[in-house]
Amino acid sequence: MAKIGVNERTKEPTKMECSFIIIDSKPHLTAKGVEYLAKWVKTLYLVTTNKNHPAYSLQEKFDNIVIIYFEEKINLAELLTKLKNEYQVDRLTIQSGGTLNSHWLREKLIDHVSIVIAPCLIGGEKTQSLIGGESLHTQDDLRLIKALKLVKCDVLKESYLHVVYDVLNETQIENNDI
Repeated sequence: MAKIGVNERTKEPTKMECSFIIIDSKPHLTAKGVEYLAKWVKTLYLVTTNKNHPAYSLQEKFDNIVIIYFEEKINLAELLTKLKNEYQVDRLTIQSGGTLNSHWLREKLIDHVSIVIAPCLIGGEKTQSLIGGESLHTQDDLRLIKALKLVKCDVLKESYLHVVYDVLNETQIENNDI
C-alpha cells in the first residue's frame, strides 16, 4: 500500500464494502496511510510483529481497525486459520509482492493464481519478480516449485492478457493431472 501512495494521499477516499488485510511489520505504512485505509475500506485487518506500528494509535479513532499481532514471525497458515475462525473470512484475494508471494506459494496456501500481463518488459537486477524470496539452492529445494494448470486465458484491451491457473500440489502432479 505504501508503494501505491496511501501514505501521501490527501483526497478523501470513497468508502468500499470490501475489507483489506495488510501485512506490515516494518512498518511501511505511516499513521496517515493507516488513517486513509481505515476511511477507505470496510475493515482494515493489520497483521504485524511490530508493537509500535502506527495503527495502534488509531484504533480508538477508527472502530474498523483490527490488529492481528504475531510475537516474532508471522505464521501465514495460522493467520488464515485465525481470519476464518475469529473473523469469519471465508475467501480472500492476495495482492502482494514477490517475497510474500513466495511464502504463500511455497507454504501451499494458494489455490489459484490470476495474473494480468501487461505488454511491457521491465528488468533490472533489483527488480522484484512475481515470485521472489529465497532462491532455490539444492535439488531438495525443487520440491518448492509449484506446477500450474491453465484454467483460462483472455485477451484484454491494449494487448493485455488475463490468465488464471490452478496451483497443483504434489499429489496432483504424481497423478499426471498436468
